[in-house]
Amino acid sequence: MGFVAEDKCPFCGQSITGNELIAAYRSHFNEAYKELRHEVAQLAQRINSSIGESSLNSAQQAISNNLVLVEFWKQFAEMALPEFPFEDIRRKYATLREYALALAHRKQQSPIEPVTPESDFQTALEAVTSLQESVQSYNAAVDTCNQRINAQKSAVQQGSDINALKKELADLEAKKRRFEPEVVQACKEYQDAVNAKATLEHQKIQAREKLDQYCRQILQTYESSINTYLDQFSTGFRIVNTGHSYRGGTPSSHYQIQIDGEAVDLGDPRTQLGTPCFKTTLSSGDRSALAFAFFLAALEHDPNLGNKTVVLDDPFTSQDRFRRTCTQQLIRQLAGKAKQVIVLSHDPYFLRLIWQGYPGDIKVLQLLRSGDNTVIAEWDIEAETQSTYLRNYSTLLDFYRARKGNPLDVARSIRPFLEGLLRVHFPGHFRPNEWLADYIVKIRNCSETDGLSHAKADLPEIEAINEYSKKYHHDQNPNADSEPLSEDELYSYVKRTLRLVGGC
Repeated sequence: MGFVAEDKCPFCGQSITGNELIAAYRSHFNEAYKELRHEVAQLAQRINSSIGESSLNSAQQAISNNLVLVEFWKQFAEMALPEFPFEDIRRKYATLREYALALAHRKQQSPIEPVTPESDFQTALEAVTSLQESVQSYNAAVDTCNQRINAQKSAVQQGSDINALKKELADLEAKKRRFEPEVVQACKEYQDAVNAKATLEHQKIQAREKLDQYCRQILQTYESSINTYLDQFSTGFRIVNTGHSYRGGTPSSHYQIQIDGEAVDLGDPRTQLGTPCFKTTLSSGDRSALAFAFFLAALEHDPNLGNKTVVLDDPFTSQDRFRRTCTQQLIRQLAGKAKQVIVLSHDPYFLRLIWQGYPGDIKVLQLLRSGDNTVIAEWDIEAETQSTYLRNYSTLLDFYRARKGNPLDVARSIRPFLEGLLRVHFPGHFRPNEWLADYIVKIRNCSETDGLSHAKADLPEIEAINEYSKKYHHDQNPNADSEPLSEDELYSYVKRTLRLVGGC
């Protein structure tokens, strides 16, 4: 096909355009050439796969394994393997592989040209071929060893039960080891440990009996104390059937709640929905009362209570309101027994209940924000808990006596103070949503037989004071914050206000 020029046959000169035979020739020889190049390209890979290092390493590993196996089986049957000079074999294969790869490279350069092996390749090939006799001899020896191994296995299986022999051998070896010095010592130590364990078990039983007796006594004592506190709290329930167990390895107590004569189990996460138990039969206040009773009972039986500081964190917040006085009384009793009692609470009126009239040493403090920190400061509990009427009265009185307080706050205290004064003196005459101006209208329009008529004598003064004070309230003056305020004028009206109650 290489002699075709200008689409004419090189032999007859005729045109070959459209000639199917020529197209078939071209297709055939092109496919054959592609296949040849593919085979030539794989020559190097096939050489390395056949006589490369990987295949040689596999053979070397097999030879090493055979040596190990023969060494083991030599104690049962006579066998041996000839020495195999593997390093010499590796060297000869490496030489042959080098020349073969060189020939493959030449063939890849000229795929359609024949490549004639050189004498060096022939010499290397003959050196490898000469190894066949050694390999055959080695394989024959391996076959002989395998036959003797299989024969030995068959003889053992036919002669006796291998498992029985193994057991007998193990028994004999164990008997031999039993009288070795280190084993004798180990057996003695084991027997000593068994005896010590038995002694400890006996001591454990005795300790358990003492612990059981102690638990019964202490639980009965605590049950009585707790129920006493619950009775003082008027809870309507008590704890019964106290006992103890060692579930989990440590002693723990258990009890039931008795409500209207019915004992209710505490329950646990496995308690079925709807079954009466601790969390479904007691209110939040009752649970808090029970917890407080437990705490007080523990303190009651603490022999070192007189040397301890007791901290109560919001002892009343979660309890029902009707237990306020009882809680206050119990805390006072506790304060007389402990070295110190600290009561923390958000309820200033409950703290006042504890503080008011307490005969011992008592200190009231508060936590205040100071920038990013919190500080402990003195707390005026009386001022904090007094009524709005008395608070306004104190504000006016402090300003009157010593010009103390913010003037605007003082001015804004006048009107609510007068409203409180009139409500106290004339209860039932004024509605909650009425202000001082409404009071003035009612007093002005009341009949002489009305109780409000007694306030008519002070009405002009009340009206004058109201006229002054309303300027500083937003409901009657949108500009109350910027309203001019004279302290001297304010002082005069504060004095007139206090005069209505005889305060100056």
